[in-house]
Amino acid sequence: MRFVTPSEQQDAASRAVEELLGEFAAHLRQLGRSEHTVRNYLADLRSVFGAIGPKDAFDLSAIDRAAVRKWLMGMRMQRRSPATIGRRLAALRALFRWALSKGRIQEAPPLDGLSPGRYHRLPKFLSQTEAAAMLDEQTPETPANLRDLAILELLYATGLRVSELAGLDVEDAENGRVLRVIGKGDKERIVLMGKAARETVAAYLKHGRPRLKPRQDERALFLNRQGGRLTDRSIRRMVDAAAKGHTNFAHVGPHALRHSFATHLLENGADLRTVQELLGHESLSSTQVYTHVTRDHLKEVYRSAHPRAKLGKKGPQQK
Repeated sequence: MRFVTPSEQQDAASRAVEELLGEFAAHLRQLGRSEHTVRNYLADLRSVFGAIGPKDAFDLSAIDRAAVRKWLMGMRMQRRSPATIGRRLAALRALFRWALSKGRIQEAPPLDGLSPGRYHRLPKFLSQTEAAAMLDEQTPETPANLRDLAILELLYATGLRVSELAGLDVEDAENGRVLRVIGKGDKERIVLMGKAARETVAAYLKHGRPRLKPRQDERALFLNRQGGRLTDRSIRRMVDAAAKGHTNFAHVGPHALRHSFATHLLENGADLRTVQELLGHESLSSTQVYTHVTRDHLKEVYRSAHPRAKLGKKGPQQK
């Protein structure tokens, strides 16, 4: 009888995990989940299984509530953000539901009541002055510059997710004033464009995109230097470079511009329901985080605008 080494046992366990995740990924695609969403689910689940999965064999049914609680405690001790923990916990719950429906396990561990904890970190966003300075400093001298300016203006003017922007085709922007966007869950929504965004997109379509030499039958709105669709990663790098010198943040990504879009709308009088629709949030609770980031701004407006807010503790001076 051949002796199986610990390394071989671990390799077998890893193959079992990947086989399970491959089937789960196929299920997510059948539900219409985007490739971006599928990749995130798999990355989160690999992280969980790397922490709580057995090293010599893999058996999903062996993962119980106690193991998940121990994993949660470890994540908190590592000071992982509640958002990250919550996302991974949600992915694990989804996997258990699918595995139960397919007969891969006889029962799912009871995970009710397990929580990542409170999420206090506020979203990163640029001030209105910082956003304006970043956009005004761009010099659209080359086709790539025209493209980058159009991307920056669109992200700030519409609050698009980076995956939504990268997925835009030329026909989605041909209306001029609105964009047809495919968001989370392959749900379509119409997004409004302001004057600056309309003008920069029109300039890019006329003078930039044709000179980037799109591949035959390529319908992507934003192209790379090879004439193919620009990737999420390339857009993130470009946004980070464009924001340098305009903010104190070490790094700024497309999502910071989405947060800036929502925050600045609320600061200038938009109501929460409108912002929810423009962001494509299914639940208002996802949008309510922005009420916190605008609170300091509202206090400043109140102190500067309300006549009684300026009074000292002793009240108005007597004549």
